[in-house]
Amino acid sequence: MTEQQQPTADTHDMTWVLNRLAKSRGVAHVVLFTSDGLVLAHSEDLHRDVAERTAASSASLFALGRGVGEFAPATGDGTPRKIIIDLDGACVLVFAAGHNTVLAVSLGAEMTDAEAAVASAETIKAIRGLAPALAARERTPTS
Repeated sequence: MTEQQQPTADTHDMTWVLNRLAKSRGVAHVVLFTSDGLVLAHSEDLHRDVAERTAASSASLFALGRGVGEFAPATGDGTPRKIIIDLDGACVLVFAAGHNTVLAVSLGAEMTDAEAAVASAETIKAIRGLAPALAARERTPTS
């Protein structure tokens, strides 16, 4: 009998999870990507090019957050749990999702709006419930 591998975001299509999250009140778009910026899935109403740029930019922000983490008296490995980009009339939340993955959520509300708090709570709930499936295996260079 062969051991069955746990489904992960790099082996299974997680678009259905992101589409469900994108239907939450205030959520515009969702992108799941590896910590080095490779798009694994995105909500279906988001153009692939935008998802790619979002993943690359957000992965850079997440890496920057890790670097700045040593500045804060935090416990753990210094990986940010959430990065908030507060814009005029909107915001983007970037969450640690699973092993080697990050989730960016675009909201049509400012961080101080109740919709942002609800969307943030829904995202955290989804991540907690699906963290193993939202993970990605380590990528190795190919020769």
